[in-house]
Amino acid sequence: MRFPRGALCALCALALLLPGCSARDQGEREGEYLLYYLNNSQSGHGPALAAEPCPDGELAAQGEPAPDALMGALLRGPEHEELASPFPEGVTLRRWEWDPDQPGNLVVTLSEQYGELSEIALTLADYCIVLTLSQLEGVETVEIQAEGFVGNYRSHQRLSAGEATLWDGVARPEMEATGGGG
Repeated sequence: MRFPRGALCALCALALLLPGCSARDQGEREGEYLLYYLNNSQSGHGPALAAEPCPDGELAAQGEPAPDALMGALLRGPEHEELASPFPEGVTLRRWEWDPDQPGNLVVTLSEQYGELSEIALTLADYCIVLTLSQLEGVETVEIQAEGFVGNYRSHQRLSAGEATLWDGVARPEMEATGGGG
């Protein structure tokens, strides 16, 4: 069977767009929430973070979950073997609250173990939380605190999902060429 040249071009264009879909978009289409973790795939290239659907089916079934339910699922760790938790052992959610002075800002306080993170490990853990919680309606930014830890260890405290760069200019073209990507 031969396809008309125009139809073949349209199919090729569509195929090029598919690797560009983000995991977040896919999860939202399926009515699931995604949990973001470190990407430990053996390829050595690609994004540092990847997502898997939240295994707690009841979260999707109950409609919009509370931030503590989504954080609880995230802190339990990934089910997929190519993903790893960025959180130190024993990290728990202590509390969450909406910032009364900054509408759309969710303040999350974690146990003192979170204060052990620094540099890139802290950045990756922060954005696993931010990308996960930003799926909730009304969450525009997330402020993460560690209980018992006082310090200004970030360039800014309110983090947004839009700040996360999941692909760099070098890795993305290679991933698209090999069919990888989210």
